[in-house]
Amino acid sequence: MSSAASPVRAPSPVRAPSPPAPSLGVLSRLLRDPEGVAADCRDAADLGPLAATALAAIALGAAVFGGVIGSFRGGAQIGYAAIKVPLALLATLALCAPGFHALAATLGRPWPLRTVVALSLSAAARAALVLLACAPVLWLLFDLGLGYHRAAMASALAYALAGLAALSVLLRGLGPGAGRALTAVGFVALFFAVGGQTSWILRPYLVRPRTEAPP
Repeated sequence: MSSAASPVRAPSPVRAPSPPAPSLGVLSRLLRDPEGVAADCRDAADLGPLAATALAAIALGAAVFGGVIGSFRGGAQIGYAAIKVPLALLATLALCAPGFHALAATLGRPWPLRTVVALSLSAAARAALVLLACAPVLWLLFDLGLGYHRAAMASALAYALAGLAALSVLLRGLGPGAGRALTAVGFVALFFAVGGQTSWILRPYLVRPRTEAPP
């Protein structure tokens, strides 16, 4: 009496975990609950969706704002500026992240690199959302015939408002304790140094009307 051999089943393939996707819930928290977002960054609590949402917000907000700046000259400059502004911001963050990590550790906050990266992305995302909110106002001013120098000042004012929004997240993320102000100053100084150079390399954004062709 023979028994039939049971078929050998091939092992099921191991599926790689899907990358985190941007979330509207996280986006809402970036706008309405910066304190909670900063606490999540410090606690390193499920930072994947936060980082994905922050990157999406940076790309969208900075691209729209850049496109509006480029609309002052019009034509191909709209596309150029829409690419350059988010590229300058993301490149600055990528170059600054190791320096932020070193500064935080030196000044009494020896956090993991992922915490520093998440906090930096969250602050930049909130800044980009402020730029997105300022874009229609700036567009209207351009349409009303704002001159070149005043257009540059209006753009700089929008950047200043966005910077204040980012600073509010940064200060909340650093939390209480010794060295908080010095750490914040170090972060801002490093960001301005690297960001200034990166922006200078990718210039121009706002092109004078008399320029024959966008550089």
